[in-house]
Amino acid sequence: MAEIIKLDYDDGYKNIQLGDDPNRIIRINPTDAKFLNRMADFDIKSEKIREKYKDVDLNKITELQNLNETDPEFDKLKDAAVVADQLDCAMKELINEIFGYDISSIVFGADSCLSPAGGQPIFMNFMQCIFGYIAKASAEEKQKSQEKLRKYTEQRNAAIGLSK
Repeated sequence: MAEIIKLDYDDGYKNIQLGDDPNRIIRINPTDAKFLNRMADFDIKSEKIREKYKDVDLNKITELQNLNETDPEFDKLKDAAVVADQLDCAMKELINEIFGYDISSIVFGADSCLSPAGGQPIFMNFMQCIFGYIAKASAEEKQKSQEKLRKYTEQRNAAIGLSK
């Protein structure tokens, strides 16, 4: 039987716990160029999805959660709930596409990503949080790279007799 050799190296991936729940761990590489390109398209793609479902009033989502058959607007609200579910699925699919795996199940669970919190849908809260983290992580990686480059440049210059 062939020997299995295990190699560990820094691949840039970070495990991020969401809130205080140790079961809500997402895994991303915040400095991966392909991931960053997919993130850059988020606004354009999410706007296309919102345009497709423009009849959905996100502010009415909370009303849809309490459908009552005796309400005279029941059929209209039920139709709106169906469209809201389609929009929810489309946004989750977009987020999964950006991250490259089913991250929505971890982030939103069975909840609608359209549910409002803090004045906007929770998918926007999540994406803004991720954008902030990526900006911070990218700045930290850039600084680390510059420090290593400076160190190696100094070593090289010392080895060949160049002064600063």
